[in-house]
Amino acid sequence: MPKVDIRSYVKINLSIDVGPCGADGYHTVDMVMQQLAFHDDVEVECTPASPDAESGSFDIEVRTNRYYLPVDRRNLAYRAAELMISAAGDKAVPGKICIDIKKRIPVAGGLAGGSGNGAAVIHALNILWDLHLSLRELMDIGAGLGSDVPFCVMGQARTDKAVPEYLKKDPMASSCARAVGRGTELTPVRPRKSWMVIAKPRFSVSTKEVYSGIDEMEITARPDNDRLVQALSEGRKDYEDFVNVLEEYTLKKYPEVADLKEYMTEAGAEFSLMSGSGPTVFGIFGTMDAAKEAAEKIQGRGLEAYWTRTDL
Repeated sequence: MPKVDIRSYVKINLSIDVGPCGADGYHTVDMVMQQLAFHDDVEVECTPASPDAESGSFDIEVRTNRYYLPVDRRNLAYRAAELMISAAGDKAVPGKICIDIKKRIPVAGGLAGGSGNGAAVIHALNILWDLHLSLRELMDIGAGLGSDVPFCVMGQARTDKAVPEYLKKDPMASSCARAVGRGTELTPVRPRKSWMVIAKPRFSVSTKEVYSGIDEMEITARPDNDRLVQALSEGRKDYEDFVNVLEEYTLKKYPEVADLKEYMTEAGAEFSLMSGSGPTVFGIFGTMDAAKEAAEKIQGRGLEAYWTRTDL
């Protein structure tokens, strides 16, 4: 099999609670993440080296339809290939690894777009090189790229058609999970079933800035994630624990995000919340038609907006 296509899905946060910053410079988190159907497409192709090529040499090439995205080691997809070369050892096939990313997910929006691209490369090379690594091994490799990558690995394992059946059957394969610690300690959760709209203002927000800023804020509301997980497991539509404490900083510093949340509700959302550190906002809708209509209204304001659904 010379190449494989993997869908790299959007991630939103149904809740985020953040603890104090530790001595290592990282904040502990307790959050529930949900995968959506909206996705980038990542194609990975491997071309074996010619007989006269330097033994054991690899050439990694990243292409994308977004001209402003880096295509070197600053791109998580590139670094994912490097990690997989190391993890595969003698099973890695020397030659050229070509990674073609068709981006749809808004960039730098708190949606784990880059993390999902990295996860897709991990899955693709596991398939192309017939490594048969376990889902836990693939997630551990992903943790070396970033805290959102292991969730993207387990979500893609649950839903992508190209992923081998043994990974789909793994108990950790899930499109919804609770994450604690640095965000890489994951427990599968029953996913929510909803129509959604995701919308991003015309700017990006630095995750580092938000996590630094939250230390100086008074947190007025925190999610009860035990209660949220229970509600999800029972299929209840409770929203009381859909709480993102990072809103305390981002909504005050960037009032456009607060305005977008309000407009999402005015457009018919049952509930709206900022995802991650922002500035993307998601809204939950009762029907596909309602979600489509709301997305069109928001697009009419010149913003990125897409209707989608939770991916089960």
